[in-house]
Amino acid sequence: MHIGRYSIVKVKIIISIIVILVLGFIGFQVLKVQVPEVEEAQLVIKVVKPEGRQITLSPFVERASETGTKTEQKDTNIESPEIRTSVVPENVPTAQSDDAEIREFQAWVSSVLEQGISDPVEEMEQVDLNAENYEIDYDLEGSVIRSVIQEQWRDGLETYDIQGYMSAIWADDFFYASDMGTPDDLDDDMIFRGGQQEREGTMKMFDVTEDIELNLYKNGDIEFLSGTVAMADYDYDLRLDLSHGGQSNPSGRMVFILELRENGEWRILEWYDYATPDP
Repeated sequence: MHIGRYSIVKVKIIISIIVILVLGFIGFQVLKVQVPEVEEAQLVIKVVKPEGRQITLSPFVERASETGTKTEQKDTNIESPEIRTSVVPENVPTAQSDDAEIREFQAWVSSVLEQGISDPVEEMEQVDLNAENYEIDYDLEGSVIRSVIQEQWRDGLETYDIQGYMSAIWADDFFYASDMGTPDDLDDDMIFRGGQQEREGTMKMFDVTEDIELNLYKNGDIEFLSGTVAMADYDYDLRLDLSHGGQSNPSGRMVFILELRENGEWRILEWYDYATPDP
């Protein structure tokens, strides 16, 4: 009788072990089926990742809450009379773009300056960005960008250090565009393409001046158009003491578009000069 009870207990233990193994095998098969789905989802994220110079983050949205009507907008693709947007270009132009494309982007930047810019961090929460953007330290990158403009670029200009000045510029795709203080007259707009033209123009300015002083006054924070493209906005006044005597004192507003290089350095890609008209 004792042996019979022992045999029954032994059988129950064996059955329990078999049940555990069967359940474990079933769970393994279920997990095996789910793994490819996760990998497929990760692949989709990589496929839809935007190109470097494509504008993926638009901080230029005027919310209804800013005009007195409070609302929530979860899907930015749904048209709503409670949100007003300016037309945002899909891509940032380069030196290879034609004059019409550059002037169109220049006009867009000018319209943005007139409308004012909302908080980019607030807007980032409303836009479906790629996962990589969420890892960006915007405060740190903004500080680096200001250093490139306010120290590396400006200091090179004021100290006649052409190498230091050009080190802040992305020479291959760089261009400078100025409305020459006449925003309504496109015929006198000036566009310099490529780092070589910028170098030559700066060297000529060095040759005819004895002293250069550039004061920059930032307008708001750095705006990130994507994870690799940013916009910086400054008021400026420039004093040029000329070699033949006399002085020139242009002023106005400068907007810089910067791009993050593969080595982790921010460089100036575009420079828009909205000069104050002469009195």
